[in-house]
Amino acid sequence: MKKLSLVILLFVLTIFITGCGSQPSVPKVETTEKFQLGNVTLILNEKVKTDIVYHTQSELEQLLNDMIVKGLTKKELLSTDSTMNILKIDVVYKRRFVADETPFPSDSLAYPFIDYKINIMDDTKLLTEINQEDLTYKGGFTMNLQVIAGTLRDKKYELEFIQAVANKIVDDIAKL
Repeated sequence: MKKLSLVILLFVLTIFITGCGSQPSVPKVETTEKFQLGNVTLILNEKVKTDIVYHTQSELEQLLNDMIVKGLTKKELLSTDSTMNILKIDVVYKRRFVADETPFPSDSLAYPFIDYKINIMDDTKLLTEINQEDLTYKGGFTMNLQVIAGTLRDKKYELEFIQAVANKIVDDIAKL
């Protein structure tokens, strides 16, 4: 009797775990083949003010906009046709510095945290949105060593960070 109870319990648990582990079907949203690019906004957050001049918020926003346009154009997803769905992209770029959570922060860049939201609009109607939060850029071995050593002390490094964000956004749009 105990064996039968144990078998039934294992069977019920297996069904329960399998049911919980399956992914719900997400309804597909129909979008146009290509998109118009609406607003691309970037908000820059940082905890430390440094003597080193890094990109301003408006410079980062323009770089991101240009990189997204280039990526969408390369994938043939960009259109000026007013009947196409509109993309509105909002990015929060959290610039970080080595040891910026301590009383003795550095002015050397650490990997940024990124949040973004892509709204896909049909005129003024929201069709769907893509939200990504707490993304972190991860460089290669050499860049990891530079972060640890505190030698990322030039705004040129942020070009690589912003390019990675633009690539991720374009890839998310292409998956639609």
